[in-house]
Amino acid sequence: MTKHIFWTKEVVEAFIREGNLNDRDTYIIKTRAKGYTISKQARDLNLSVDQVNKDIRRLKVLYDEVQKTSQILPKRKKNKQELEKIRS
Repeated sequence: MTKHIFWTKEVVEAFIREGNLNDRDTYIIKTRAKGYTISKQARDLNLSVDQVNKDIRRLKVLYDEVQKTSQILPKRKKNKQELEKIRS
């Protein structure tokens, strides 16, 4: 998810607000945007790596749904090359 969206503070906060994220989801989004590994997130949350991956998959689906009606959230890019074009 972090490779398909250019996460700014505004985008992170908008997704948390518009997606109505709970504390665990908020932690996952904020720490993914900071570059934490999934294994570090799992340790911090006392979850398995598989559970964090499931949460991330669910958050991707939620992001795509929320993004459709959001004025702030950009569409997720299909690949890393599309994201690199934006950063350049």
